[in-house]
Amino acid sequence: MTRYEAVIGLEIHVQIQTATKAFCRCEGDYNAPPNRNICPVCTGAPGALPVLSDEFVARAVRLCLALGARVNLLSTFDRKNYFYPDMPKNYQITQFFTPIGSEGRLLVTGADGVERAIGIERIHMEEDTARSAHLGERTLLNFNRAGLPLIEVVSHPDLKSGEEAAQYFKKIYDIAVKYLGICRGNMEEGNLRCDANISIRPAGSTALNTKTEVKNVNSFAFIAKAIDHEIERQIAIVEAGGEVESETRLWNPKLKRTETMRKKSGRNDYRYFNEPDLGPLRITAEFVEELRTTLPELPDDKRRRLREAYGINNEQLDLFIGYPAVCEYFERASSSATASFSTIAAWTSGELLRVEDKENFGAVQTPPEHIASLARLIDTKKVNGPQAKEIFAIMRETGSDPEEIVKNDPRFTAIGDDETAAIAAAVVADHPAETEKYLGGRENLLGFFVGQAMKRAKGKADPAKMSELVKKELTNRKK
Repeated sequence: MTRYEAVIGLEIHVQIQTATKAFCRCEGDYNAPPNRNICPVCTGAPGALPVLSDEFVARAVRLCLALGARVNLLSTFDRKNYFYPDMPKNYQITQFFTPIGSEGRLLVTGADGVERAIGIERIHMEEDTARSAHLGERTLLNFNRAGLPLIEVVSHPDLKSGEEAAQYFKKIYDIAVKYLGICRGNMEEGNLRCDANISIRPAGSTALNTKTEVKNVNSFAFIAKAIDHEIERQIAIVEAGGEVESETRLWNPKLKRTETMRKKSGRNDYRYFNEPDLGPLRITAEFVEELRTTLPELPDDKRRRLREAYGINNEQLDLFIGYPAVCEYFERASSSATASFSTIAAWTSGELLRVEDKENFGAVQTPPEHIASLARLIDTKKVNGPQAKEIFAIMRETGSDPEEIVKNDPRFTAIGDDETAAIAAAVVADHPAETEKYLGGRENLLGFFVGQAMKRAKGKADPAKMSELVKKELTNRKK
């Protein structure tokens, strides 16, 4: 896309995991049997009054701080009035006029490899709605979800592509689910969902043109595909001489396209006004600072530190940032080792994760000290690659330290340079026809000789050293 650029803003809804709902004492679990966790408050019975959850406030403040936002010490709750059966009282309690958080930011990496700050306009608290299941002519409602704590994170229209939007969405997911632990993160259940506002304009323009909204996307891959498709659709409309209509669209993953959900004929009139049953929310600066001390090291800070401290590659960085337990394991292994960080990172992110579940890495059985020990054996060339994999399997089966395994098992006793040189000479001598072809220019036969030599050495030789000595022996034959 050269003639046009996209203007994209995201509204991300984060369902907050708390013991109770946002404004009543009902249990905060909508996976209970349908309509069990309900009461007069969350079903809108006349005379029922809301009471704000302290836990909801504390978790909202922590999310604001983690997203680099200003925490407003005074915020208000408001009524958003609408008529739909998922809220029987016909309004939703939200924060419209003064949200709890403002002007945060997150970093994303653009297509040019440069990091850019994406502004966060507002972070506000509200209650979730009931879950609707449409069955033909009927709609079934489960009010377990009605009233659950929800935080909406609204970005500025700073994103430029589906890939950037997916990065931003994933980063908020990681912070809320894996770092703060305030959201269950089951996107299929709607714990996190995303609405994308998308428009296009001529490259270099500052105009904000008619936008479309793609609703309720609950997958990082789908948000990228939906946005990129919508950008292409809007460009095609404009280049054909048409005008983009203001509408709400849905992503159809089977057909890989967005489809019209409803047209927007005008701005919705939600008749916002201050919630009369809840006074202003006043929090203190001391309360905010106390919660700031509970924050873990956050993804952007962790990425910078890992890159500087360990010099690992971007793929490994992405893994360690996305899975804090794996990162902690790697750092524990690195702290106990005289091996290179790159070898430890390679075996943690490679061989170990082929047999361990990174999603439940807390249950890993292999001590990090054992990975460090194995890395040390590899770095000092006491074992080669195939031997290291065999030792890894024995280590996992027996729980023994790799250095003890090597010490007590003659299969892993490495042969010296003299024996390696003797094997190299013998293999060359035993294959005169191949030697003649190699000397005649078939240098790709080197791999054949090295393979035969390693087989004769029963894997106990250093492959690099064997290759060097075989090549030296062949060169001597040329003289």
